[in-house]
Amino acid sequence: MKIHKQIERILVPVPLNRDMMAPIRQAMYFHEKYRSEIVILHVVHEYSFLEKWLSSRILKKHRDKAKVKLFFLLSKLFPDHPILDHIEFEIVTGNLISSILRVAAKRKSDLIIIKKAFRAKDKAHRFKKENADKLISDSLCPVMTIVDKSTLKGISSILLPVDITKKSDKKVRWAISLAKKFGASIHVVSVQHLEIKCVHSLSYNKGCKIKQEITQEGIDVELVMLKAGEMPLEEVVLDYAKKLRPDLILIMTHKETILFDNYLGSFAREIIHKAEVPVISIIPQKVSLFTDMFKSGESKEYLSTENISSHSENRTKTKGWF
Repeated sequence: MKIHKQIERILVPVPLNRDMMAPIRQAMYFHEKYRSEIVILHVVHEYSFLEKWLSSRILKKHRDKAKVKLFFLLSKLFPDHPILDHIEFEIVTGNLISSILRVAAKRKSDLIIIKKAFRAKDKAHRFKKENADKLISDSLCPVMTIVDKSTLKGISSILLPVDITKKSDKKVRWAISLAKKFGASIHVVSVQHLEIKCVHSLSYNKGCKIKQEITQEGIDVELVMLKAGEMPLEEVVLDYAKKLRPDLILIMTHKETILFDNYLGSFAREIIHKAEVPVISIIPQKVSLFTDMFKSGESKEYLSTENISSHSENRTKTKGWF
C-alpha cells in the first residue's frame, strides 16, 4: 500500500483574538513531528467602495495595524517560543472561505487546521451551512477541526469509522501514516444496521478488509462491531468515541463521484460538530471528465487574487470564524 506523504505544509487560518491559540499550538505539535512549514493566515473582508477610494497612505496604515496586532498577539500568547521565527504570515482581503482555499492552493498545503466554535443547538441552525462546513466541503486537502481539546499530549489512539457507501483507501492511508508517525493504535469501528449475522454484513466485511490492510503495516489495530438499532450512525460512533476517548477521529467527507458533489453528508457534519476530540476530514479524490479543466481554472482563480495586507479596527473583534 502506498502510504501518504509527509505533512510538509500546514495552513492555519485565525481571527485576531485568543481563538488562534488552539490551532496554532496544534500546528506547532505537527511541526515537531514532521518539520512542517506553518503559514498563519488572517482574512479580512473585502474593501467597501469608500475604503477603496481612500488614499494609499491610509490603506498602508490599515495594513501596518493588522501586522502589529498579529505579532503582538502571537508574542503575548506564545512568549519566546522558538518556532515563531520559522512561521510565515499572510494577511489577505476577500471572502473568508474562498480566501482560505486560494491560499491553501497557492501554498500547496497538506493540511488546514481550524478551531471550530460550539454549534448552536436551535432548530433553525440545523439548516444553516456553517463556515466550517463550507471550508471542508470545498477544500482540496484534509481539514483538521478542533473544538477545545487538541492532540498536544500525543496521538496514541485513532478512531476510524467504516462507511460502506464510500471508498476508504485514502482515509486508511492517512490513518496508517499517522499511526506510524506517532506510534498509535487504530480502532476501526463498523456499525451494523440490519438484523443479520455479523459475518454476512457488508460493514463487517469492509471492516475486516481495512483491519487486514492496517495489520500488514505492523500497526496495532482493533475492529469493533456496533449495532445501530434505531440510532443514527453518527450517534452510535459518537457514543463509542466518548467511551474510547481516542486522540483523533478520521472521517471521509463525501463520496467520490463523476459529478461536482461537494455535499457534506450528515454523518460527517455531525461528527465534525459534535466530537469532543479533533477530527481530520479526508477529502476524496474526485474523478470527473471535467476534473482537469476544473482544477486548471481553479488554480488560475486562486493565484490571480492579490495578496494584500489590510485591516480596519472595527474588524479585529471578529470571533468564532468556524
